[in-house]
Amino acid sequence: MALLRKLSSIYVCFASFLLVFPFSHSPALAQTTPPMLPGFVDMHTHPRNDLAFGNELFYGVPYGNIDQALGNCNGYHGGYGLFDNPHGNVFRNKLVQEGESQYCKTEDHEKFGYPNFISWPAYCSIFHQQMWIDWIERAHMGGLNIMVALATHSHCMADAAETSGPYDDKTVMDNSIKGIKDLVANSSFMEVALTPQDVRRIVNNGKLAVIIGVEMDNIGNFYSPTEKKGGVYNPNPTNDDIKTELDRLWDLQVRYIFPIHVTNNIFGGTALYVPTFNVANKYNTGFEYIPEPINTKESNIGFDLEHPILHTNPEADFLAWVALDAVDGILPEIVNPSTKTNYTFWKINPGEGHRNSLGLTDKGRFGIKYMMQKGFLIDVDHMSEKCVNEVLDFAIKNDYPVNSGHNEFREEEGNENNRTINQYKLIKQTGGMIGLGHSEVANKFVERFRRAIEVMDYSNVAIGTDVNGLFPLPRPDTSIAVVYDNMVLKKCATGNRTWDINTDGFAHYGLFPDYIKSWEKAGMTMKEKDIFMSSAEYFTRMWEKCESKKTTIEAWPHE
Repeated sequence: MALLRKLSSIYVCFASFLLVFPFSHSPALAQTTPPMLPGFVDMHTHPRNDLAFGNELFYGVPYGNIDQALGNCNGYHGGYGLFDNPHGNVFRNKLVQEGESQYCKTEDHEKFGYPNFISWPAYCSIFHQQMWIDWIERAHMGGLNIMVALATHSHCMADAAETSGPYDDKTVMDNSIKGIKDLVANSSFMEVALTPQDVRRIVNNGKLAVIIGVEMDNIGNFYSPTEKKGGVYNPNPTNDDIKTELDRLWDLQVRYIFPIHVTNNIFGGTALYVPTFNVANKYNTGFEYIPEPINTKESNIGFDLEHPILHTNPEADFLAWVALDAVDGILPEIVNPSTKTNYTFWKINPGEGHRNSLGLTDKGRFGIKYMMQKGFLIDVDHMSEKCVNEVLDFAIKNDYPVNSGHNEFREEEGNENNRTINQYKLIKQTGGMIGLGHSEVANKFVERFRRAIEVMDYSNVAIGTDVNGLFPLPRPDTSIAVVYDNMVLKKCATGNRTWDINTDGFAHYGLFPDYIKSWEKAGMTMKEKDIFMSSAEYFTRMWEKCESKKTTIEAWPHE
């Protein structure tokens, strides 16, 4: 029965997609050789976040026996019970409920998954697996031909959620890398790509090319957290230590890398855009962010680094709940913002915003240079503005592509984590790619995509969904209606549940084809869709250029 149930699920999910997504391309692109790769790339996914955050905050394995992999999450998300729920935790239960209610507007956290999936996966359910293997395959059947799969983690959040661990970045990163490989190995339609030549071979063979990446606060455990939690750390690595760790990651088949994530690290400063990330920064580094004022009119930065729990809109940030007085004692006293004097009350003048005062360090310059010499695909997202601008200057000097894989335009009074038009133009000049965020609704994505391809000269634009990244996926767009039928687009069903993007939104990764179809309803032209459906080719060319340039990287001006 289990086999029949699985076959039925696959049939309903995967049938009849080639008619929905014809892989046509513009005449200019068709003139290139070798032949254009079809399909698109998702530059930012987290399929194995079940192995992050201490293993017990994010629930759901993306493959295996679905009864167990996507079953009842009470063991992680329910309250503690000595005999019936030894892994449960009252505080973690409250954290998950508070976190998901910010987006789902539910009063209680429903825990039942397969086979009925009553409340999750859902577009707003941020602590549950949205990348079940069948759903990934449905996305592939809808045109997804390259997927960047990233390991990520927060040591501070794993501690705050009172998980059993592991906590340290290196252990979690290694476990997640292995977990991504295990996911691929348990499929018949995915293969890990180690070179751009691999990508061309894999895609031309009809499979999904998976590129392993890391989006960690501290590779190599090059930090000294407030609570060590059993890890071994090296907060002052030598250049040889950095080189050895990057070589190790390369040998582990990592090809995509974020030098900096949401806390400052040995490489440089992080972008300031969420006040409560300051808690994680102090947890990891011993120090809070040191912002500097910048003219908003000149920079479009209007972000104010307010106190982590006293900022103006804490109800819109579930991380703030972790820091409220109600959880005093959960985090170490030295970093807990419930002790309000642990954090500075920064002030800025009217017409100014805050950005990070920390740019690239000397170790950062060494690390970036060596990443280029290895041929890593480098992503500048999460870097402070000072870091981004210096990396872009160095990339242009060496004609080496860099990417911004899950971002959007910096609008008026934005923050330094978003890209300026000039930064996007410089990325294009290097031959790099941009991945737009999913934009919350179809209409907004089409507007941003249209603007982006104009800035990027009608190429090198993809998407970075950040699925499983503790952030909601696109909600239902009530202004448009996707039509389902038995010939062109069928609804996706798993177990006893069928999803409709018109009412459910982008509930899980299997609804990627439905979301793309909604772009057509939102006014995306065939030419615009062709550009999107050419992003696998653009991405591969970017990687080929990295390979061709890695042997000619010059020294930094400071060297």
